[in-house]
Amino acid sequence: MQRCRVNGISLHVEVRGSGPALLIIHGGGEDAEVWRPVAERLEGFTVVTYDRRGTLRSGRDDWPGGGSAQHADDAAAILRALRFDKVVVFGSSSAGIVALQLALRNPTQVRRALVFEPGLFRQLPGGALTKARIQDAIEGHLAARPGDWTGALAAFRRAVATAMGPAADELVAPPPGKNWYAAREEGNAEAFVRDDLLILTEERVDEAELAAASVDVRFSFGTESLPVLHAIATHLATVRSTRLIAVEGVGHVIYYHPDAAAAYLRAQAEVDRE
Repeated sequence: MQRCRVNGISLHVEVRGSGPALLIIHGGGEDAEVWRPVAERLEGFTVVTYDRRGTLRSGRDDWPGGGSAQHADDAAAILRALRFDKVVVFGSSSAGIVALQLALRNPTQVRRALVFEPGLFRQLPGGALTKARIQDAIEGHLAARPGDWTGALAAFRRAVATAMGPAADELVAPPPGKNWYAAREEGNAEAFVRDDLLILTEERVDEAELAAASVDVRFSFGTESLPVLHAIATHLATVRSTRLIAVEGVGHVIYYHPDAAAAYLRAQAEVDRE
């Protein structure tokens, strides 16, 4: 564990293992700790995880408001500070938006970007409508109880359950026996609501830029995930003219399944290591 002072802010960074560098970026309601079980399973790689700007153990200078570009620039600065280049970068959900931005903005730093179900709802008309309905519930809660971030997270979970039914169970609560994830997510509720929900998932990616990008970008989805998230990943893979990768047996919250998540990352990161 260490502190990295980059772009005018102090960020909590963890580096473990040895071998080719693999950067894991966390999404909303998350931090480096929820990805620790995955990182520990990736023997043979130097795995870098960190708490994004605005999240628990990192600073909050100039936050929120910079969107995925600011988070991507923070990630790029961490890699430079650690003297890593040509890394594999992974992000899921809102972190998939950041990972994609990192690859597009810094193609010489990124060997491959693994983007799992990015929360780019506005790339699809139906996705934007679904997201707007859920966001209305959160904004309604905050209008009645300003600053109640854990309550807003609970409102999000209720809205998801109402909008999407039993298929959304994994977004509503962790599987049995994994309640420590819920406690960690509640600790990051403010970052999730103020940054990921209200800013990152309102973004769009430039599809012409994505199609023409020189970096290796690979989109994936969980076979147990929601149709709207599968549709977003499918659309972006089509724009990129690449094969969509299925991760068997997982839903949107892939870190709830550390063995499957690590196996997927290892397989995609090792393809051309000979």
